[in-house]
Amino acid sequence: MDGKRKKYGVFSNYRYFFAQWWHADRTLFVLSGADILLDVLVAAGLTILSSYVVYLLEQRLPLGNVLLILCVAVAAYVAVGSAQTLFNTLSLGMRIQKAVIQHFTMMLVRKSLDLSYERLEETKIQEERKMAQLAVLDGLDEFWYSTSQLLANALKVLVFGGMIASLNPALILLLSGICLIQLTGYKLAADYEQKTKEKLKHLNVTKEYIQNKAFDVSAAKDIRLYQMQDWLRTVFRRTNKQYTRIRSRIGIGYFLYNIVEQFLQLFREGVIYGYLIYQISQGMNASMAVLYLGAATEFADRFYKLSTFLPEILRIQNWLTDFRQYIEEENRRPEKEGELIRGTEPLEIEFRDVSFSYPGSENPVLSHLRFTMSAGEKLALVGLNGAGKSTIVKLVCGFYSDYTGSILVNGKELGRLNLEAYRERIAAIFQKTQLLSATISENVRCREDDGTEEEVCEALLRQVELWDKVTTMPEGIHTVLQKDTSGEGILLSGGEEQKLLLARMLYKQAGLCLLDEPTAALDALAENRVYEQYRDLTGERTVLFISHRLASTQFCDRILYLENGRVQEEGTHEELLALGGGYSRLFEVQRKYYARQAQEEGEG
Repeated sequence: MDGKRKKYGVFSNYRYFFAQWWHADRTLFVLSGADILLDVLVAAGLTILSSYVVYLLEQRLPLGNVLLILCVAVAAYVAVGSAQTLFNTLSLGMRIQKAVIQHFTMMLVRKSLDLSYERLEETKIQEERKMAQLAVLDGLDEFWYSTSQLLANALKVLVFGGMIASLNPALILLLSGICLIQLTGYKLAADYEQKTKEKLKHLNVTKEYIQNKAFDVSAAKDIRLYQMQDWLRTVFRRTNKQYTRIRSRIGIGYFLYNIVEQFLQLFREGVIYGYLIYQISQGMNASMAVLYLGAATEFADRFYKLSTFLPEILRIQNWLTDFRQYIEEENRRPEKEGELIRGTEPLEIEFRDVSFSYPGSENPVLSHLRFTMSAGEKLALVGLNGAGKSTIVKLVCGFYSDYTGSILVNGKELGRLNLEAYRERIAAIFQKTQLLSATISENVRCREDDGTEEEVCEALLRQVELWDKVTTMPEGIHTVLQKDTSGEGILLSGGEEQKLLLARMLYKQAGLCLLDEPTAALDALAENRVYEQYRDLTGERTVLFISHRLASTQFCDRILYLENGRVQEEGTHEELLALGGGYSRLFEVQRKYYARQAQEEGEG
């Protein structure tokens, strides 16, 4: 919560991710264990087999016997090697995709759905989410492979190192020192990458935003009409250039490490082979020479691989940290705990001295706001842009917790309620509400279409006067809307979308309905008709209306006129007109505008 990056150690990350993989696919552990053991056995067997062939020749056995023994040995080697390839394919080639791609991606989806609205709005959270997505795509799928290779090569180093140590233990100490130098160099490069990568977070968010806008059909009209293409291309090019420059710096760090690594590798192999050549010159027999030479070759190769995978693990640890940083973010308050609002009656909402400012802003949107919305009342909130109308709706929905004062729901403090249960009692239609790319039935019920409650959906669509339109569609209420997931999806007009959203609200049977300028895109007559439907069909429920057109609020029981985050005027439409205050002046401006617009349309 304090904005500081959490620290996760290597062993902490291993415990965390092994626990996740164990939950996702336990068979993966068995297959990988068999793969590692067989891999070590194959490498050791090949080295011993080469030495054994020379040994057989040294014993001057009949050629037929030698060939028979070799055939059996080769057959056993091929069988073990084939089994190892099979286990490797099953674990790394198949199971790992399920464990990483599916399980960890699902963790990201669940986390994004569970985080509260106020946290999702934070730039920090958006940046962390992007880095976590990149971790799944670029890092976590390599974690299991690098770990299994690390273990396999470590076992091979022990096996072949034991053979080399029988010649001279000092060789092992020397090679271990070289490995530590390599590891230190790689760690410096990896640390520099992690430090520099922090600068990439904002650039990633900016790049993703412009990419999404380039593909967003709803934004395409404004981009072309106002000729924003060059502007967006310039910003994207500049951002991508900065991103590439940072990535290049990271690459230079690894390039310098690779130069040092090549020199160390050359020195290491020179030591091993030089010492073995000396031993052969001192009378070592051919079979033992082949055995030690093979062991030395394998030791040098596996030691090099080990020194490669150890730093790789350190690099991947940074991706693991990025993933956990996002996954372990918490809401400011638990949303599934607290008091319950029982019953099905309309809800009463009361604001007591509520003040609120958006994060990062010093100017309050609401200042010591007081009002009560009685159960079953139809209340309208009006005012100029920035008066705080939409903020009130968000607070009533429980989207923000960092406010002062009290918001009471049926006399209970909103901050102490079980928000998940409370939201089952409320329904809202926002100005920018978007329908899902799903069937009409699923959009009404907000759950997967299982073929039940078709009669309920039909009745609701008839109520909102949308049924005649639905009957003309190819699949009726099972017709898919939008074209995001289906090229055959149907697009509704603005008025038809509002009717479908009203059907969704009615299906929920909420005790409180919130309408935050949902008809802003409709003309005045269409808006008035939709609001009449809202009033008639919501029955005894408590309803809060927000509209920028004051004529649409005349049918409300009461109107609150907001200004500077406070209620300045309160009453019915007629009472506020008679008062001659801000509401009256705003209404007169709108009345003249619509009268002039009607006159111009009549003359046209």
